[in-house]
Amino acid sequence: MTGRFVTTGNALVDVVAAVPRLPERGDDVLATDGGLEVGGGGFRALAAAREAGAEVVFAGRVGTGPLGDLVRAALERLGAPAPLPAVPDLDTGFALTALEPDGERTFVTVPGAESAEPRLEALPVAEDDVVHVHGYGLVAPARGRGLADFVLALPAGPTVLLDPGPFGADADPAVLGALLRRVDWWSGNAAEARAATGLGDERAAARLLAATVRRGAVVRRGAEGCVLAVRGADPVPLPAPRVVAVDTNGAGDTHVGAFAAALLRGADPQESARVATAAASAFVARARR
Repeated sequence: MTGRFVTTGNALVDVVAAVPRLPERGDDVLATDGGLEVGGGGFRALAAAREAGAEVVFAGRVGTGPLGDLVRAALERLGAPAPLPAVPDLDTGFALTALEPDGERTFVTVPGAESAEPRLEALPVAEDDVVHVHGYGLVAPARGRGLADFVLALPAGPTVLLDPGPFGADADPAVLGALLRRVDWWSGNAAEARAATGLGDERAAARLLAATVRRGAVVRRGAEGCVLAVRGADPVPLPAPRVVAVDTNGAGDTHVGAFAAALLRGADPQESARVATAAASAFVARARR
């Protein structure tokens, strides 16, 4: 490894309920299991990069309160520095997470301190670092503009990886357009690629996204693997190992973190995408409660 995985993404607390089915409107359902987990696109991508051997830095905001304490404890267990100041008088947010028997998850997110102004002005970034930006942080006006300004002020060396997440398409178009000019890699799922391009064909969407950023795009396809498009080359579909999904919560973030860690090791993009797909497949097959 040379550089670090530096995430500006979010960390929050997932309030997880394993349910036999989603309730109808106005209905109730008894969960079979449940608990609290630290999650969020920034945290889960960082955890995957750390598991793959990368040095990591958490450059998201954490609140002051019991949920923020859970996030700080989880970061400490990972050995992940969190250099930004805590957000005073505001706790970290949480997500109500329904987990169905086939591993699918459905969220209702309550934002908190992770949506505060980024405060990244003094964050040191080295030439060989990978800087991770998550779309969750782009929809809050104060945070989105600050994140874009930070990324646009980076020198040419660091690699910028954008994961739009489910909210990326809702960002201010001016902010997103400015940010994309400095993004090296775009990585999102098929629905996010469709929202970003208007194209339902995943190869065509990957090709267009790769032409929009500096190096390329990864379109994740769940159990079918992913499509890798390097700028100027034909998109390549990469299959995923066959596994039985237990919990898909964080699979895409795991793919992002493992992809970045492989790039940091010096792997080429195709090998990095293969490693990331294998890591995400192993992640969804793992029981976490």
